[in-house]
Amino acid sequence: MDFILATKIFYAVIVFLFGITIGSFLNVLIYRIPKKENIVSESSHCMSCNHKLYPIDLVPLFSWIFLGGKCRYCKAKISPQYPIVEAINGIMYALIFWFICGAEPKLALLGYCAAFSALLVTAVIDWRTMEIPDSMWITVLVGGIIVYIDELIAEGFDWPCLLERVIGFFAASGILFLLAVITKGGMGGGDIKLMAACGFLLGWKVVLLSLVMGGVIGTLYLIFCAVKNKGKVPRKVPFAPHLAAAVVICMFVGTKILEWYFALCGISHTHIH
Repeated sequence: MDFILATKIFYAVIVFLFGITIGSFLNVLIYRIPKKENIVSESSHCMSCNHKLYPIDLVPLFSWIFLGGKCRYCKAKISPQYPIVEAINGIMYALIFWFICGAEPKLALLGYCAAFSALLVTAVIDWRTMEIPDSMWITVLVGGIIVYIDELIAEGFDWPCLLERVIGFFAASGILFLLAVITKGGMGGGDIKLMAACGFLLGWKVVLLSLVMGGVIGTLYLIFCAVKNKGKVPRKVPFAPHLAAAVVICMFVGTKILEWYFALCGISHTHIH
């Protein structure tokens, strides 16, 4: 193993550890935001016995494993959501670092990671409550701005690139807004704002792909529900988890999918963001 590869792996491990640490905070957001609880001043505590938790109880991933998934003080079971969210966040941070940022510590890493974490929190909260917190789509938008600033630093100002993102802000969100008008509220405002933020992050071509992909994922979920429940499907289905999954997929391979599609159609397309 050469020195450069070893250095990249070392950085990836650091990014993973940072990711699971942030993942611990994401669990706090997932639990407290829907309850309108303070996420800063209130100390962490057991959901069953309300006992204050100390740093030794809050080590990401490892505390849950070493405690056998139970509270140290009352022995109540701790939801596996906690280590799952932490692990997913850590793994995805490392993957973003390696595949999107080319295993280089750049500013865009911060933007993409912030966007991913916000999408993860959004997906879980919307799945549980059918609501999308404004703070999360705003975080995705801030992540997109950070990614764009990184592009400015690396490549200088490029008008088509900015236009791609500005159009992206309105592209998918505009379609969802029209659906909301046509269905008279069948599409939530949170989904519209979320896709506006994702449009600035990804650009209009890739965000439209993610919208289509989100619809496909949602349809497959409904088919699964119909098969599982013998023809019955839920009356209301949160759309954000499916959109979030599609956006994350497109963060990694959206451009490649579009390049493959345009090549298959014989269409020349040389400027995909």
